[in-house]
Amino acid sequence: MNKKIVFSIVFCLSVALVLPLFATGQRESDASNENAKVKLRLMSVSTDQNQTDILEKYIKKNLETTFPNFEIQYEPGGGGEDFGNKLKTYNASGDLPDVWYSATDTAVAIINAGNILDLTPYVKNDGFFEKYQVPEALFHTDGKIYAIGSGADTFFVPAIFYNKKIFADNGLTIPSNWTEFDALCNKLVSKDIVPISVMGKGGWAPRNFLMQTMIQMQDPQLMLDLLQNKTDFANPTIMKALDRIDYMADNNFFPAGVANLDYGPSLEMFTSGKTAMFGGFSWEVGNLKSNPDIGMFYWPTANPKYASQDVIQFWGSPLGGYAVNPDSKHVADAVKFAEYCALMEAQFYAEQGAQLNLRTEITIESDEPLVIRNNELYNNTKLKIPTLMLNAMDTKTAAEFSSYGVNFLTGDYSAEEFAEDFNRIWLQNTWFK
Repeated sequence: MNKKIVFSIVFCLSVALVLPLFATGQRESDASNENAKVKLRLMSVSTDQNQTDILEKYIKKNLETTFPNFEIQYEPGGGGEDFGNKLKTYNASGDLPDVWYSATDTAVAIINAGNILDLTPYVKNDGFFEKYQVPEALFHTDGKIYAIGSGADTFFVPAIFYNKKIFADNGLTIPSNWTEFDALCNKLVSKDIVPISVMGKGGWAPRNFLMQTMIQMQDPQLMLDLLQNKTDFANPTIMKALDRIDYMADNNFFPAGVANLDYGPSLEMFTSGKTAMFGGFSWEVGNLKSNPDIGMFYWPTANPKYASQDVIQFWGSPLGGYAVNPDSKHVADAVKFAEYCALMEAQFYAEQGAQLNLRTEITIESDEPLVIRNNELYNNTKLKIPTLMLNAMDTKTAAEFSSYGVNFLTGDYSAEEFAEDFNRIWLQNTWFK
């Protein structure tokens, strides 16, 4: 039977099985006034294609069937630093939406201000908690649940996507270590081909994966030590690792002006053939899988003790996902809507063959080479390390991490300068206090 037909049948069955849960909750919450419109405001990330597709093709598409009496005001939140700044402003002014996609670097401040709902009793009482394969992953360090999502984050890791044609035309092969990667990039530069694009604006790439990648490829234990506050950024081995970012920028491995390059344009440079590689997260597999000329590999190791795919950083935090405003006029309905958004997100990723924490009835065996390669790489990793910025930094530390990290992309900033500038911030980090 045609795979699309099978998916359509299974999807419909899934919706039929799951949506009564939301409908029941809706009937109960609105029994007092069946004709009233429940007005809620949702702010979501609007610069990421995946999040845009989830909103437009899943959340909006299925809303009328699931919650016919809901009236949703959709607010585009932008992305990256802009999204975080909006949340900070709303947190300070008391104007947070009824539901929003939680940005982990600002969530702690919102929690401390008492402006985010503890979802624990709600998701446990209505059974949504049981839909997670590993529900323990939902709990923040204080033992409460503040955000719910698909759980796909655990399976998103830093990866390098490469143009197979550019590689073949220039006699290039996938590098197995840093020395080979260095030689590959220098060869591309000598042919006037930009080796790799990343998002530099707001320090996005250095903050979210580039600095952690450089440390892990040198010595994974150092990253584990940072996560446990057992070392700091003045560690000589860490400084040696971070100097590679300055080296890459200084030797034109990145596009000109990379420090101001936003996510969309950095990806477009790669997909249009202007760069040979793109450094991002594996969440782009769904968007790139239809192009047979695109392959992927993990950042190469700099330590002969470890193979490139032995150790990987994984994205995600218990604070990432849909959050609810405790001051919403319709708290119970807002929780139901957040659960619905999480399920729609899960169905989106399940359709792409992604692995998820939140269970769906959808099972698809993808035959796309990029999807197969992504799953193969991930499943073969031996050590998976949490993202430093999401799991060991308070809001101020994370913001400074971004600010100082972006300086590496200028090609005129050393690890020694970074240690001097940032380490005093790290030592004052309240995350561990």
